[in-house]
Amino acid sequence: MFERLKHFFGIEKRWDLASSSPEILALFGATPTAAGVHVSAESALRSPTTLAAVRAISESVGSLPFHLFRRRPNGSRERDNDPPAAALLAGDWCPWSGAVESKTGLQMDALLHGAGLAQVIRTGTTPRELHRLDPRDVTRDTSGPEPRFKFSVNEIERTLDWRDTLYLPTPGSIGGRVVCLVHLAREAIALDLLMAEHQARLFSNGARPAGVLKYGKALPPDVAKRLRESFAAAQAGGGNSGKTLVLEDGMDFAPLQFSSTDSQFLELRRLVTQEIARAFKVPGTLIGDLDRATWRNVEELMRQFVQTCLMPWAEVWQSALERVLLTPEERREYFIEAVFDDLLRGDLAGRFTAYRQATGGSWLTPNEVRALDNRPPIDGGDELIRQAGQAEASTPAASQEPANGA
Repeated sequence: MFERLKHFFGIEKRWDLASSSPEILALFGATPTAAGVHVSAESALRSPTTLAAVRAISESVGSLPFHLFRRRPNGSRERDNDPPAAALLAGDWCPWSGAVESKTGLQMDALLHGAGLAQVIRTGTTPRELHRLDPRDVTRDTSGPEPRFKFSVNEIERTLDWRDTLYLPTPGSIGGRVVCLVHLAREAIALDLLMAEHQARLFSNGARPAGVLKYGKALPPDVAKRLRESFAAAQAGGGNSGKTLVLEDGMDFAPLQFSSTDSQFLELRRLVTQEIARAFKVPGTLIGDLDRATWRNVEELMRQFVQTCLMPWAEVWQSALERVLLTPEERREYFIEAVFDDLLRGDLAGRFTAYRQATGGSWLTPNEVRALDNRPPIDGGDELIRQAGQAEASTPAASQEPANGA
């Protein structure tokens, strides 16, 4: 493909996405920015903040277990491990990739490209495996009454029905409007890339001490060149930083009063970090911004991360998995749900304390509480647990009974 592109555009020299023409960049999804940096799905990961946000979301979703539950006639739910879909969710998604790796990779595709895709491999009508598709090779065709997905394998184009394609778009995508977070936040990502590069150059080329050499009269060009080279060789680079500087013939060294802090560099980096975190809905504490972190608000921010960021993604995953792994008839009886207990482990004690107060306060029955966590009912769990001396709601208290002869 690369050779064909070179022939088509008349390019004979070596090129890359960072220095290519707008036509070639458009083919690979790289978008120019006002800062002059071309942001693509690959180059965005060189942004430290974007990398941290993408990892926080994709690794969290990858660790989420998705279970198959059966609806019971009494309104309760129980986990069912017998259907083929349950076995696929609990095991490896394909022989060469487990469920955690597959979910993490597909979630990363969705964050970087706007959608993650996988092909459903069936034996007859039974789903057996899920194979990841490179989103750069897939085209979503919405020209017909139902969407289809076209991709190439060994230069042979194939078309998949939506029933055989696990399609995981960014929440908010609909029809032909695909929301790509990297594309929408490209300006902030470009600034982060530029500042990370500037910071690296500052410390790799900076001399210690930094300043200028002053001399009372003009120097011949060859002497100035030799002096500059010897100064750079003695002082530039991390290994030479702090060495003693020896001057001769009345020459003076004047340090420059310049630093990254003086030019508001650190403040701007923090602002860009917040902009990218806002776009991905990731708390700053998860991407290394701990300026305002406290012991109490970190737990609250983690809860908000689960509720406002991960849960919308989990809803997309649940509906997509149900759509391709369950038939319409099975969806009347079964559903797929993500379990967040491990991510909310810090709040687990608080939730169980609330459950205990609810059942002990004659408000919820044990089976009603178990149903909240998708647990099966138990014998005798449909009766309210009453405290000692507490009468049933239907029985009037003895003090309220009318006395004889009243």
